[in-house]
Amino acid sequence: MNLSFAGGGPSRLERLAMLYAITHGCVVVAAAGNRGFRDGALPQYPAAYAADGLGIQVGASDAWDRRAVWSSYGPGLDLLAPGVDIWSCWMTYTTPGGAVYPGYAKVSGTSFAAPFVTGAVGLLAAARPELMDTDFQHILRESADDLGPPGPDAETGWGRLDAAAALRAVDPPLGIWHDEVAGALFTSAGFDTLRLGEPGPGALERVTGPLRVERIEVTATVTLPDSFVPPVRVWPRVGGTFTTRGAFHMPYFTPWAEVVAQDDRSFTLRGYIFRAADSACAVCAEEPWLPLPPDQARFGFTVLGPVDRAPTVGASAPAPTTPRLAALPNPFRSSTRITGPAGGRVLILDAAGRVVHRGALDGTMGALNWDGLDGLGRRVRPGLYFVRCDGPAGPLLAKVVRLE
Repeated sequence: MNLSFAGGGPSRLERLAMLYAITHGCVVVAAAGNRGFRDGALPQYPAAYAADGLGIQVGASDAWDRRAVWSSYGPGLDLLAPGVDIWSCWMTYTTPGGAVYPGYAKVSGTSFAAPFVTGAVGLLAAARPELMDTDFQHILRESADDLGPPGPDAETGWGRLDAAAALRAVDPPLGIWHDEVAGALFTSAGFDTLRLGEPGPGALERVTGPLRVERIEVTATVTLPDSFVPPVRVWPRVGGTFTTRGAFHMPYFTPWAEVVAQDDRSFTLRGYIFRAADSACAVCAEEPWLPLPPDQARFGFTVLGPVDRAPTVGASAPAPTTPRLAALPNPFRSSTRITGPAGGRVLILDAAGRVVHRGALDGTMGALNWDGLDGLGRRVRPGLYFVRCDGPAGPLLAKVVRLE
């Protein structure tokens, strides 16, 4: 789901919708906003909820791999993607400002950067359908091309989107393991006053004002299956996690955990719950644990890494050659070269299905140069055109775009 909008006001409805989405098989990608000239570090919503793992926040980069000066950057910025002078579809009628564009325009903004990341999420999901939840956020972060000082930083996040590196990070030989584990060790981490901005799940529904609590650190150590070959990558997921950050001032509850230790054969997850320690709280006597008792504290997690698979033996034969129809360059302005089966008859049609050009692919090279003219020698309008080639292998189709 691509959200190419941003604003300065938080929205409980948007946040709860994003939490529902990520725990029900949907990945949300949000534009960081365009307030970099001033107040660039102020949160823009709903992108700021990426800091809680509820989505992926995308800023804009320019042609020199720098953050566009107007691109907002936080909190929760994950990465940048191209967002300056991006060709996009546009209305063909006059805008309220009096401008007219012929169906396409070069535009800039984080609204145009976010869809690049949304597309990369689609590529990852197609390559590895078992990916889920925050897997996409972590893979895209860790595969991004680092910009600025080494490591993630406030203004560029983890760097600029690298879709090819992200796909390499989920190569088919790599194993993916999703699971949940219950909290195993509970340790006191101090007392203070809990201030909750809105009701939450479990006993948090009953907390209406400041409450003195004991913070409890919850940890669990997970042993890796023998099939995984180190090193592996590990991260917590929002789904399946029921601990929180442990801050005594929480504007809202969101599942949260972190990896605090890892070696070749195991890793340790950590989160927090609270125990009411206020004798004046009558409802706390029945249920002192916030949000839920220790036996319900859990961690969802993902492990990604090489696995020791049993060898397989197979026989293969050369794949049959499939005829293809292509146009280069595409999009084009003055002319494009259409290639396919030699001698094939070519029809070029506009988006309404009208034939604008007829021709044939050269009998030797299998090519036709189209100069963007129709059968009467007139320049066709900018837009999308369909190329159909009828030859010995049957009809072949391709799409080509002419720019102004």
